[in-house]
Amino acid sequence: MMTTQPPTDDTAAPGSATKHTAIGVGLNLLLLAMIGYGYWQSELWKWAWILVGIPIAVVTFRYTWHLIRSSGS
Repeated sequence: MMTTQPPTDDTAAPGSATKHTAIGVGLNLLLLAMIGYGYWQSELWKWAWILVGIPIAVVTFRYTWHLIRSSGS
């Protein structure tokens, strides 16, 4: 049975995690803005927009928290 090891942090470029996390936060904020617009324009499906927005907001918060903690170190 052949197993592969995940890449170590030694192979990543310095600061790449922070850069990619910042890009992720920016894209998630754009997505949340589009969801907010859909919610605002919707008459019958507001509940669906909320259900879509909640997990994305949680992930955005976690990415932001990670970005703040990694930039402070």
